[in-house]
Amino acid sequence: MSWSPEPTVTIAGNNYTGKALNGVSINYGRSNVWEQSRTAFATVELINLDDVVETFNLNDTVVIKVQNSSGIDKTVFTGTISDITNLTAFSSSQAKVSIHRISALGPFAKMARAITGGSWPKEYDDDRMDRIFTAAGVTVDTIDTPGIYEFTSINHTAQDCYSLASYYATMALGYIYETTDGEVGFANESRRTNEADDNGYFQIPSGSILTGGVTSNKTFTDIANDIELEYKANATVTGTNATSISNYGIRGMDIITELEQSSQAQNQLDRYLALRSIPRTSLSQFTVQLDVSALSTAQRNTLIEIYMGKPIEIQGLPSAIYNGTYKGFVEGWNLVINREQASLTIISTEAAYSLVPERWQDVNATLAWSGVGAAIQWQDYE
Repeated sequence: MSWSPEPTVTIAGNNYTGKALNGVSINYGRSNVWEQSRTAFATVELINLDDVVETFNLNDTVVIKVQNSSGIDKTVFTGTISDITNLTAFSSSQAKVSIHRISALGPFAKMARAITGGSWPKEYDDDRMDRIFTAAGVTVDTIDTPGIYEFTSINHTAQDCYSLASYYATMALGYIYETTDGEVGFANESRRTNEADDNGYFQIPSGSILTGGVTSNKTFTDIANDIELEYKANATVTGTNATSISNYGIRGMDIITELEQSSQAQNQLDRYLALRSIPRTSLSQFTVQLDVSALSTAQRNTLIEIYMGKPIEIQGLPSAIYNGTYKGFVEGWNLVINREQASLTIISTEAAYSLVPERWQDVNATLAWSGVGAAIQWQDYE
């Protein structure tokens, strides 16, 4: 069965679908695993055939939806108008045709306009993120709990909430994100490991990928092998990787944190060295054509509802691009829609950059020794 996205555009509760031109574009996420997600944005062009004054304005809510393979509308963007550009497409004594080019931003834009600060107590990452999101006045999707990293007490100068959330999410080796429904959340360092363990990796058929747009990347920028990490009251821990230094030269990095515990500072230093001493190949960009027959109904529906941190797997790529089966996590995406077609460009990073050793707090509480077979040996357990 053929599929078309049938996009709908609603602004301030008014449906403008009949006036939308081809080329709705939506962007979410980040370009690599080392940075925090940027504000989502969308662009929509509306045609004005009647020379009427449109009523939409800055800060009006914009909601964009597409139909999945089952004919169900799925929200792919929620934000508010940041820019309106009006231009003449045609003008005569008989008719005047204009185009309204609208740009909209996700909820991080609201966080960037909200200010907070003051005397903050010693607290774990989940409580610190909740404090910042509350001050920003945003709707929260999920803040991963229990907390993993403890931050020291601090008298914080007033700053915008987006910058503070990014700062502490990075310090906790996690990330902040936006949902397509206009909410924000915080994923701690265990989120991706837990999801991959619980749900596995979603396999994207190589036949649905536009091979001309596949890009893999390995870069010196990812390498760090001589690291100093600062924590509570100017205390530091340091470490090096001799093999990496021998292969790539000294690649120094200074990391400033507000971690309270020396053991957590050491754990972070060890993880940075393990992750960054060896460069890895990531599929930095590839495009999936959502309307091709190579996608099943279920696969297309899953891709329409893509999100930051989704585990993905691709087999059968050209060996020159990636040798073997690629496993990674979604960092960002660009969705381009017209009435008949849609393409999804995905930015991802190799899975090893995101996976962490399992913590006791992440182990399913239903597991019990009584569920382990009596004949099993340690060397056989996997």
